[in-house]
Amino acid sequence: MRVDDIFAEALVDLGAEDTRFRGILTPASAVGAAKVGVTAQFLDNAEAYHRAYLDVAYWRYLIDNALAAAHDLGEPATIIDIGSGSGNSVLPLADRFPDATIVATDISPQLLAILRDFIVKRADRPQRFGLVAADASAANYRAGVADLAVGAAILHHILDPALVLASCHRALRPGGWAIFFEPFEAGNVILKLTYQRVLAQASAAERKTEGMRFLERMVADYTVRQRPRSDPIFRELDDKWMFTRSYFERIRDEQGWAELIVYPLNAADTPLHNQAAVHLKLGAALPPDALPAWAWAVIDETDGGMSPDLKREWMQEGAVLFRKRPAP
Repeated sequence: MRVDDIFAEALVDLGAEDTRFRGILTPASAVGAAKVGVTAQFLDNAEAYHRAYLDVAYWRYLIDNALAAAHDLGEPATIIDIGSGSGNSVLPLADRFPDATIVATDISPQLLAILRDFIVKRADRPQRFGLVAADASAANYRAGVADLAVGAAILHHILDPALVLASCHRALRPGGWAIFFEPFEAGNVILKLTYQRVLAQASAAERKTEGMRFLERMVADYTVRQRPRSDPIFRELDDKWMFTRSYFERIRDEQGWAELIVYPLNAADTPLHNQAAVHLKLGAALPPDALPAWAWAVIDETDGGMSPDLKREWMQEGAVLFRKRPAP
C-alpha cells in the first residue's frame, strides 16, 4: 500500500520548500498551517528532545507487552504510528513486523527528519516506511486502511485526545487495535502530594538545592494540569493531560469501540520511588542523591502504605488499548 492511499487528501513533499525535510510528506491542507498547542520542544529544539527521550529498548519492551494483550491481532499489514517523534515506537514495530507498511506521523518535521535518517540506514526495505508531518488531531485517514495504530506517549500532548481516537477508529479495519501509553492522574496526584510533603519538611537551605527546586517545578506542573480543560494555558503546555480510566471508558462508549483494556506500565512494589527517580533523571538530569535520604524515606513510606492492588489501580503510567468492533 502506498502512503498516499492512507490519507483522504493529497500529500505533498516538504522537501520542495525546505531540503532538510526531503522525503517527508504532509497533507496539502497542512501546508503553512499554524501548529496550535505545540511548543518549541518538539520543533526548533527537536534534536535536544531526541537526545533526552530516545529509548528504543524500553519502548520495545512496552510494545511487546501491549501486543501480547491485543488478542487476535495477527500480522498487521499496515500500521499507523501516531506521534512517532524520532522513532521510539516505529523502530520496534518495524522489527516486530518486518513485512508491514508503517506510516509514521508527527506534527514535527524536525523529529521526522531524525527518524528518516535512522530508516535509510536500515537493511530492510525503506520503501515500506512513510513519513507524514500531520497534526494527530486533524489527520484525515481513509476508512479501514490500517490493522494497527500505535501512539507512544502522544495523547497527553494533544488538546483534544478524543479527536485522535476518533481518527484511529475510522482508519482501522474491523477488529483492528489502537494502542497508547499515557500518564494517569491517580498515581501522579499521590506523587504530587508526596512531593509537597517532602517540600514541607525541607529546611530553608534544602529548599535551595537542585533536587528540591525540581520537586517544586513538578508540583507546579501537576497543579497547572489539573485546571479546567477550557483554560487557554493548555495551548502553551507540553504535557497537557493526566488521564483516568473513566475518561477512556467514555470514549469507548461514545465512539463505539468494542473493547478497552487498561493496565499499568512497570507495576512494582515501589512505584512512587521508581517514578520519582525517573522524574529526576529525565526532567532535570539529576541522580537520586539529588534528594536527601530522609526525602526518599518519605516517598518510601507512602509506597509502603498502599496495597499491591491499589498500586495497580493508582498507576502513574498505563497502556490503553482500544479494539474496533470485528466484522459480523
